Amino acid sequence: MTDRRYEAGTAELVIRRRYRATREDVWDAITSPERLVRWFLPISGDLRPGGRYRLEGNAGGEIVRCDEPSEISLTWEIGEMSTDVLVRLEADGDSTVLTLTHAPMPGEFVPGTGAGWELGLVALEKYLAGDLPEGRAVDWIAASAPEDLAAAQDLAEQIAREWVAVLG
Repeated sequence: MTDRRYEAGTAELVIRRRYRATREDVWDAITSPERLVRWFLPISGDLRPGGRYRLEGNAGGEIVRCDEPSEISLTWEIGEMSTDVLVRLEADGDSTVLTLTHAPMPGEFVPGTGAGWELGLVALEKYLAGDLPEGRAVDWIAASAPEDLAAAQDLAEQIAREWVAVLG
């Protein structure tokens, strides 16, 4: 990440997930625009270190460092807020451990941000397993049945409550 100092009232959000896929496959799924759009959001911009990216309808920022296939560091900018995201991939047998660190994170944003990342990482798991519909995630989500959208909303709220409980 960068050498920023954390201000009072900020936190470091860390999520760790194991995927049954090679490190190279997970790397490609999180960095290839053609694959990222299948489980997350469309991305545009200059997708190399020093370049700026934009996730459709969400954040943008700068790609700070890229060490294929093990680590990518970027800024996460929404409105006036700029934070850092670091994703590390470690091979572990026939699986890959992904560690996402997002910091500094104002404490009041941790539950919602944590839930957002968790839902995305669940979608990545389903994508890698071949369990998602064809096409862009934003399109198949928009075409989902109301009960499926309600279930996803319930899951997001449950995850946010769990993040609140962790922060106690």
